[in-house]
Amino acid sequence: MTTIRIAPTLEAMEAIYRLPRTGGPASPRFQRYVELAETHFGLPAYNPMAGDHALETVERLIAADAEMVVRQAGEAVAARCHFQGDITLAVVLAAPGLWTDRLATEVHYRTSAPRVPGSGMVFHWTREPVEPAVLTREAAAETVRVMWTSEHGPATTVAAILAREGMAYAIASSPFGSPDAAEERAVSDGVEILAESTAPADMASILYGDPAADALGWQPLGIADRAGYRWAVARAEQLLATQGPATAWRRPAPVR
Repeated sequence: MTTIRIAPTLEAMEAIYRLPRTGGPASPRFQRYVELAETHFGLPAYNPMAGDHALETVERLIAADAEMVVRQAGEAVAARCHFQGDITLAVVLAAPGLWTDRLATEVHYRTSAPRVPGSGMVFHWTREPVEPAVLTREAAAETVRVMWTSEHGPATTVAAILAREGMAYAIASSPFGSPDAAEERAVSDGVEILAESTAPADMASILYGDPAADALGWQPLGIADRAGYRWAVARAEQLLATQGPATAWRRPAPVR
């Protein structure tokens, strides 16, 4: 039996964002945030001092019943994959700004960031439209990450990151498309050398490609934008086709 629990971040942050932020760390807003963040999963990933756009986006997420959408997506994936266990998911509003870069945040969370066992965060960015289909996809992918980690442990190598991320979007539905022949060769060559690497730069450069490597100051490997995702998803889709979802996520495809 699987229980998908939603950490109630949206209503908590709606109330926090309505508090005055004058005074910075001494403001009522920041003080209330610190008080709740110590005990509420998901809240530490928020920027409590974001501007009015953060409150506006939180309100749109609440109006769209985003937490219910996320829970239903998680339940559907867990049922499809015959997962037994409890999962906690949190909707997290991310606000790009001086201290928050979107690409760096996504790359870090999906590669080298430690994961809380049994838990996952579904990110939505301020000022972006709230689309239930996108929330569903990202919640499904995050649910797979939680399940994958419960079965295989933390993904600490390039090979493991590709296996986990490929399976996440093969099951959730991929927004990345299919790799072409040049991308197949480039990613395969990179994996042949770096499959066991534990360096965050190698994980990100293969998964996200040269544009991300350049932006983050790492060595580009001759890989197109998100070609590593396309490569990994294609292999996971092959595994799903031959073994079915209940088995495939437990036995990730070889990545070499």
